[in-house]
Amino acid sequence: MKRPGIQDIGLAVCFVLLAVIAFRPSGVVGGRLREWKDERQVLSLYREEWKQAAAGRGSVLGSGDAAPAIFEFSDYLCPFCRSSHEVVNGWTASGEARVVLVHVPLSDRSAAAARAAICAEAEGVFPRMHDHLMTNEDWKAGDVDWESIAAAVDVPAGTSFNRCLHSAATAERLTRDAALAVRWRVTATPTFVSKHARIVGAASETDAKTLLGR
Repeated sequence: MKRPGIQDIGLAVCFVLLAVIAFRPSGVVGGRLREWKDERQVLSLYREEWKQAAAGRGSVLGSGDAAPAIFEFSDYLCPFCRSSHEVVNGWTASGEARVVLVHVPLSDRSAAAARAAICAEAEGVFPRMHDHLMTNEDWKAGDVDWESIAAAVDVPAGTSFNRCLHSAATAERLTRDAALAVRWRVTATPTFVSKHARIVGAASETDAKTLLGR
């Protein structure tokens, strides 16, 4: 039997070193394994908590309690959230899923928009306010007349909409949404989370199948 030479031993040592580098936490394989583990943990949390997290929320697109829920972590100024809007509408219009919006505003301007969306919930017009905020520019710069925007999306006159915009309850709701994002390890918008998958970035029509496990 041929004894291994210095060259063979050297190659073996190189392979071992490459494997150690690849599989360590900062390595390519180790990093991907860590990401996979994190994703599994997030989906496990979601499966345990989604009913409680969705309970009582009015920021919902689509109807039918039987339809599977997809959580969308979103910011009204995020360009990828805005470009995903029509795709997400397609998911809900088909009855495939309900989309639960979790507001993760990344600026004061988008926080004001999130408060308007939350306050529209109480008046039963969240989908119309959400659509307006995602497709119009009238709130993105300068002083915003939120009362006029509310009227444009059919918030009934004489409601508490304006008081709601600056209420402690609305601020606390945004805090809860932010806490859910942290708990489910959401670090970018939009992020879509379901029982079957987590997708980060602009939505595509085929993403619904992945998120619904089909």
